[in-house]
Amino acid sequence: MENNFLATIEWLQLLGSTPLEILATVSAILGVLLIARQNILGWPLGILWASISAWLAITEWQLVSDGILYLSYIPIQLYCWWVWLKGGVTQAQPFVPQWLSGQRQLLLITGAIICITAWGQGITVLADKVSWIPQPSLLWLDAITTVLSFFAQFLQARKRMENWVIWTIVNVLGIYIYWLKGSPIYSLQYGIFLLLGVYGWIQWHRSCQSKPQSSTPVNS
Repeated sequence: MENNFLATIEWLQLLGSTPLEILATVSAILGVLLIARQNILGWPLGILWASISAWLAITEWQLVSDGILYLSYIPIQLYCWWVWLKGGVTQAQPFVPQWLSGQRQLLLITGAIICITAWGQGITVLADKVSWIPQPSLLWLDAITTVLSFFAQFLQARKRMENWVIWTIVNVLGIYIYWLKGSPIYSLQYGIFLLLGVYGWIQWHRSCQSKPQSSTPVNS
């Protein structure tokens, strides 16, 4: 019995796990799975994950951009929760997954590049001027995942298919970032997110095909 207990402790140490990391990981995985199935209960689980992750990012890993991102997830996911409850902001089109128009996709890419550049520069200046903010680690990787996560979250709220493409980029980078930061369980979490993102894309794509679409081009 004692040997089994010691073996469990060793595995937890190997994974870099703490109770908060484990709780956040479980909440996150269940939340993404539910969102992939278009189940509204995924949003409150996402809020729990964001709250814990914000604390860990700032206090344990010095990932300033990620910490700010996680904190911002709380009101953003409340907004997403509200949008899904309302069935979309307007009723002009069925509230089902859809792709943006080609023009909107180009604007999305351009806007993301501009925002990533501005975010990275802003965090650098902020860390130099505000004493309680630590110097950012992995500045540009952190900035990319942060900004793209904002974009993906709002696209997910509006059920735009592009959100899964963006999440794929975020999740691949997340695996690498958290492995470097010595949190293999969070790295594993992003690996699971990557697989769930593929599952979510498949589920939403099926929904696109199975439900009638408006003939009006998508502009939002």
